[in-house]
Amino acid sequence: MAQQTPKVKKRAGKVIHSAVSQHALEKAKEIRTRYGDEIDYRTVLNMLEDRKSVRYPVKIRFVSEGIEPGMFAKTEPISDNPEDGYTILLHSYYKNRHDDIPALILYQLVLVNYGDLATANDAEIFGATVLGMDRDAYYKQIASLVDAAWGC
Repeated sequence: MAQQTPKVKKRAGKVIHSAVSQHALEKAKEIRTRYGDEIDYRTVLNMLEDRKSVRYPVKIRFVSEGIEPGMFAKTEPISDNPEDGYTILLHSYYKNRHDDIPALILYQLVLVNYGDLATANDAEIFGATVLGMDRDAYYKQIASLVDAAWGC
């Protein structure tokens, strides 16, 4: 008896990811409308306090340990309860680079707003839209910042 090859099924995951991407885009547009065209470090810190923009409380810390090589940050829940908030651990290289920090924080915010459903695609869409940038330019900026932190 010939073995049948299972058919590839469409997964609900594609629909979910599409919905997350769409919601991230809409949320980013709302944020840009609310905060304007000049999104600087102070603006992003204010945004972190705004539950219409960021679902849960967020603290920013600058560390070197615990950031995987080739990465710029790590986002961790404070507890098992999302309402307690999150900490975004940014590589210490960025501590005094206030012009670069908004792009990095915005990339991480999809993890706060959408958890494990968020993808790199969603992060790029969200960050680029809030900053009013072309997505490819935003991606290149993030990649360049990562390379700079790791001496590449």
